[in-house]
Order: sequence, then C-alpha cells, then structure tokens
Amino acid sequence: MDFVDSHAHVWGAGFVPPAFFTRAAEGWAAKAPDRRPDMILPKLLSGIVDPDGDQFVANMDAAGVATSLIMMIDVGAPVFGEEPEVGVEAQIDYYAALQKRHPGRLYCHAGVDHRRPGHLDIVRRAIRDGGLVGIGEITPDGFSVADEAFRPLMRLAADLGVPVQIHTRTGVWTEFAGFDFSEANPVHPVHVARLAREVPDLKIVLCHAGFPHWWQRAAELIADLPNCVLDISNWNETLGHDEAELVARLATWRGLVGIERILFASDQASGARFTGERSELPHWTGFIRDLPARAARWGTRFTPAEAAAIAGANARRFYSLA
Repeated sequence: MDFVDSHAHVWGAGFVPPAFFTRAAEGWAAKAPDRRPDMILPKLLSGIVDPDGDQFVANMDAAGVATSLIMMIDVGAPVFGEEPEVGVEAQIDYYAALQKRHPGRLYCHAGVDHRRPGHLDIVRRAIRDGGLVGIGEITPDGFSVADEAFRPLMRLAADLGVPVQIHTRTGVWTEFAGFDFSEANPVHPVHVARLAREVPDLKIVLCHAGFPHWWQRAAELIADLPNCVLDISNWNETLGHDEAELVARLATWRGLVGIERILFASDQASGARFTGERSELPHWTGFIRDLPARAARWGTRFTPAEAAAIAGANARRFYSLA
C-alpha cells in the first residue's frame, strides 16, 4: 500500500528557540521534586534535530511510508518573543535542500508567521524559487485565520496554487487537549470554514481533524466546502485504547465529507526523541493497512480501495504529487 504521510516535522539545529519548549520543560519538571526545567530543556532541543533528514527517511522506511509532507513552523518572535538561532529564510533553504536530498520522499512547506515583516515575499520566494509545495503548518495563536490581516497570505497561497495546512487541534504547541472548547478558541475549525468560504479557490488542510473534541464539528463545517480536506494526525494517540471509536469516527468523516477528503497523517517528528524505537508510526500505518479487517471487527465496512485512498492516493491527488 502506498503511504503518504501528509503531516510531519523535521528540524535542523537552531530552528526552535528555547522559549518554545519552556512550557514542556516546566510541565515535566513539575512531576518530580528533583527535576528542574533547565535540566530538561537541552534534551528537548537536541532531541528534535535531524541535520539532513536521513534519520527521518529511515523512520519512514521502517513504517512503510513512501512520501512525507514536511511542515515548517515559525515559532520565533511573533509567537514566543524570541527568535531562533537560525532565521526563517535560512530554514527555508534547509527545507529546499531537504527535498533535493530526498527527491520524491520529502516534500516541504513554508511556514512563516503573517505578523513577520516581509512574510509575503519570503513565502513567494520559498514556493517559486525554493520549490516548496505548500504553506504551513499555521497554528493560530493570538489570531484567527478568519482575520483580515491573515487574508493576504491566504490569497497568495491561492494565487500560487499551493495548499495551506491549518492547525485545528484544541490545544496548541506542546498542549494537546486544550481547555477552551468554544468557537472563541482561535484554532476552532469554524474559523477555517469562514476562510474557505471567503477564498474558495484556496486548498485547505484541516490538520488534526479537530482532535480531540471537535472531530465531528470539523467535518460538518467543511461538508459543502470541496476545497477543504481533513488530515487525521494525532488520532493515532487513541489507537491503543479505543480502536472501535476510531473506526466509528473514520466512518463518520467518510459519511460527512467523503472518503476522498481524508488524508493519512501522523504529526511525526524527527530526531532521536521521536524516531526509531520511540516511533509510533509503524502502528499507525499498520492500522490503516488493516482497516478493512479492523473495521469489520467492530461492525463497520471499509473496502481495500477506501483504505488505499486514505493511505496515500488522496494526498497525491490533492498535492498533485507523482
């Protein structure tokens, strides 16, 4: 089965400022009296580095993934008040080189915060000159994608003909579950639906398909918006303890938006902390590969062709990949 992981992350050294992981380090430190954030932070920062993507591709091979779409995230001064050691334009050069080193295996996005001066020119060069294939991952933190200030970047994406990946998980950054489940939360999928109606020629991926609280609402909101698709990253978090519910949600998504608008995705990160024996990717690909049999176990029917569509065919068509 041809697998395309439509949502993954690879970072070089110095791409993420310490402020990004401070929240995570503080959370881990709070779990034991002998831990301090400064003891944990260096491990977090070094554990995500993959200088040339080779480690990530090896992880793909182990899981049977043919192609991955790599998201860039701009977590510098506009969000965390601190710039990374490596600036966004140098990061874009890294992702362009990553594609050339792993042709057909890795396709990369340009993620540049719209509050950053010159962001439109940076993104335009990334797509036209660097050959990057999309924009994102956009994580609304302090803004909504329906805001007028965000619109020029989305119109640029539409003009360039590239998809944009927008985060719709209730929590942001290192907090998965979130705490505000209302539409006031800037990552609520309702804001994506409003954007999609205002820019109907923009191709949009709803990252995480509303994980974990807005899973049905995300699909309902885009049911009549053919320019939008769902990526099912993070839903592998439920695989080990609630397979029946996961099968039921896939069936519900199929009923609401159609099988052709569901993309396999993992949110897999590279680096020593997330690949090799630590990786959950083989379990996730295994679930989709065996979806017809697993679904039948819970009284639901998925055909092999539907499983193959989710696994990779849908992403290849949406991104116009060979």
